[in-house]
Amino acid sequence: MLKALGLLLLVGAARGGFTVLERRDSPPSGFSRVGPSPPDTVLSLRLALTPNNLSGLQERVYDVSTPGNSRYGQYLSKEEAESFVAPSEDTLNGVNLWLKTNNLTSSPITAAGDWIAVSLTVSQANALLAADFSTFQNADINQTVHRTLSYSVPTTLKASINTVYPTVTFPAAKPPSTKNTKTSTIPRHCLGNWTPACIQELYGIPSAPATSTANTFGVSGFYNEFADISDLTAFLKTFRPDIDRNTTFSLISVDNGINNQLPAGVGIGADINTQYAVGLATGVPVAFISTGTGSTGTIDVFSGLLDQSNYLLSLPQPPQTVVLGYSVFETDMPPQLAESICNSYAQLAARGVSYIVSTGDYGASNPMGGIGCTPWAVPFPSSCPFVTAVGGTEFNADESAESAVNISTAQFASGGGFSNLFNRPRYQDAVVSAYLKTIGATSMSPFNISGRAVPDVSAMATGSPIVLQGLVDTFWEGTLFSATIFASMISLLTNERIAAGKPGLGFLNPLIYQNPTAFTDIPTGSNPGCTLTNAFNGTVGWDPVTGFGSPIYSKLRELSNKL
Repeated sequence: MLKALGLLLLVGAARGGFTVLERRDSPPSGFSRVGPSPPDTVLSLRLALTPNNLSGLQERVYDVSTPGNSRYGQYLSKEEAESFVAPSEDTLNGVNLWLKTNNLTSSPITAAGDWIAVSLTVSQANALLAADFSTFQNADINQTVHRTLSYSVPTTLKASINTVYPTVTFPAAKPPSTKNTKTSTIPRHCLGNWTPACIQELYGIPSAPATSTANTFGVSGFYNEFADISDLTAFLKTFRPDIDRNTTFSLISVDNGINNQLPAGVGIGADINTQYAVGLATGVPVAFISTGTGSTGTIDVFSGLLDQSNYLLSLPQPPQTVVLGYSVFETDMPPQLAESICNSYAQLAARGVSYIVSTGDYGASNPMGGIGCTPWAVPFPSSCPFVTAVGGTEFNADESAESAVNISTAQFASGGGFSNLFNRPRYQDAVVSAYLKTIGATSMSPFNISGRAVPDVSAMATGSPIVLQGLVDTFWEGTLFSATIFASMISLLTNERIAAGKPGLGFLNPLIYQNPTAFTDIPTGSNPGCTLTNAFNGTVGWDPVTGFGSPIYSKLRELSNKL
């Protein structure tokens, strides 16, 4: 009788009423509707199913990442992490029956089964999701896509399906991760450039090679841009002559990601990532994670973020440190998709991965969102509570100390502020509440006072040279540098721990917020963006411009050795 009743409930899920799961009023700026999508066009949709115990996973992240907790450093295995996010049997049965009733089948994308794939035609998708798939074009980024402005799922399955992708998500314009300008003021002793040697001197980063090869430092690449090996060789010859110039990186290919060394495909961000990762994390094995376009052929950072995180989770041992210098504005990000990707970062955190991202170069607002400057926004994935967000600094006018980077002539300011998608995590409560009280923030402020605050820390973002297509190119700037600098330091510390038989540092934020004295406070500067002349200002202590400030390697090493 109970089994029969369960079957009736599932049939109800397949045939009952529908509820809108996601919708948007219009396509994003730059996209225009051409007409209905051809009904026989084949779509590849991905469904994120609700984890059976997401809150349990998040609690375990805090347990294994918080110094002083009895479980600190006891990271989960691949299978243990998957057990938290696997959908329940009821969820699987309900979704599969719904698909079967529509003559469709699914295949798992992840081992946990929290992501599944369905291949179907436009006409089938319209019927399945009560949708209206149309053809949209964007001449600026040369993209033609099939999307719908809303879709629905059976009401009885609303709690079982987090998102269906890609439906209301459009490819985001690629924001420049770096800028080339000569407006920075550089300390004289660094001879006009923040070379690896200058960065090592500034933060106390050791130049001695790592003693363990069990630690892997992953650097992220997207858009089919690749890192040029000959550029790296020339970079090391010029700026790290003390190490073997033939030191290189391995390749991890995701979604047919390439690294084919053709001159036309050299990526500035990819070159920066690999050159400064190899140049600063001396002796640590570096892997370039090249995420391609997969079967869709669409260059889309949303798909890249999703596929990269799922691929890393599929590995028995993912890289212990990963740096990401790409981001999208939260206003371009459907909340359900952002949540699902952030859940993947929580899994990586539970497994002991230090995932470090830049906060972008547009200050405290969204100049590309087309919806005005308020509420002030921050980029994703830096707004996810389970990654470490790194802002940018420069040297102030008298060359005496770091200040928040803000170069008006280059429209470049350190990304920072408060998320409109994610609530403030517990590790931030004390310092962020104190900051909000100091500035007199209220619910009427032009930002979400209860949101996840970024950045967590900062590092130099200006005036660094790279080698691009064989030539030394100076004065490159961006928070991509900042994230790579900090990630290199964490990779070196993790290497020391592994060599000593200890686990890696894992998710860093609880450790960071317990130990602000491991950073140089930066109370000066601001991060305006969009049409703003002022946004947030640097203050004593944590602030949404530079976080706790810039890292002091010796103090971080002292902390690491005590754990």
